[in-house]
Amino acid sequence: MEIKKCMGCGSELQIAHADQRGYARSMDHDYCQSCFRLKHYRDFKRVKARVDDGATLEFIDGFKGNIFWVLDIMHLNQSIHTGLLRSLRGKKVVLVVNKRDLLPKSVSNTKIEHAIMRALRDEPVSVMEIVYVSALKRETLEPLLPYIENDETAFVGCVNAGKSSLLNALLGNQNLSVSPVASTTADVVRIETGLGDVIDTPGLSNETELVDKISDDTLVSLSPQKTIKPTVFQIYEKQTILFGNLGAITITPKSTVNIISYLPLTLKRIKPERLDANLALEHEFMIENPEYRLRNWPQLEDKIDMEIYDLGFVSIQGETVAVETYFDKSAVITIRKAMI
Repeated sequence: MEIKKCMGCGSELQIAHADQRGYARSMDHDYCQSCFRLKHYRDFKRVKARVDDGATLEFIDGFKGNIFWVLDIMHLNQSIHTGLLRSLRGKKVVLVVNKRDLLPKSVSNTKIEHAIMRALRDEPVSVMEIVYVSALKRETLEPLLPYIENDETAFVGCVNAGKSSLLNALLGNQNLSVSPVASTTADVVRIETGLGDVIDTPGLSNETELVDKISDDTLVSLSPQKTIKPTVFQIYEKQTILFGNLGAITITPKSTVNIISYLPLTLKRIKPERLDANLALEHEFMIENPEYRLRNWPQLEDKIDMEIYDLGFVSIQGETVAVETYFDKSAVITIRKAMI
């Protein structure tokens, strides 16, 4: 019997088990029930797949065509998957920098490229070209077309980097399932186009346990569709910046310090002694059952970005005496030299 796969997520279609991946009411359908509900009712609850990173990396290892590595610039550190970097060694790679339009136009591509190159400085991968794109602006995808015409092409990257969204925009349809839930694409999906064959692959795992504490509606709010207007806080004395009930950063400045948020959520400045009381309040951004952990950071450079996985990043600019983070235990935080 010929295997039929869902056009949306790549799952093998089946009609026997309604509680399992790939279930469809009829084998005549092109989409599994989960993808159908996602497309028509924006139901995210059942689209998450159990994806085998090993199988995806094995596919990339054996792939001989052009590779579009999709990197989410709003989650730069989180987009760099060590297994993927090994699989990309010696491949024909185009680095596709997604969501460029979420950053202000005043931020030059040169600055972004320098930040990416710093992140990849010690990694065993080289790229043929860097292309800045947005699924909302199809004209930004035109530089990809010659590669597709030249050879079979695969889109690869981490979960929620935007591979399927870019492919939908490139192909001018909404056939591939897209959601803010990680691992919506379950298997390799091969698409025949008038230009050449294009392949969508499952996102490689890099999500944290934080996403399990965030509601569906909040996940949607963390996927902005337009340029983020940075929020700036000037810190002259020891103060705390609150991230809903997720946690906070407390800064003790040496002189004036600017905290610049590129996050799609509202932050609040409070006095450090009011932290516990404020965490207990209702906020626009909320997680379930928070458990907090204090972390003291070593001496930081005068311009750094603090990336919070699954949320985005804030920039801390100016000399500090001390920096403390007090976040839910599931939050993964990294620092890097400031991108902007």
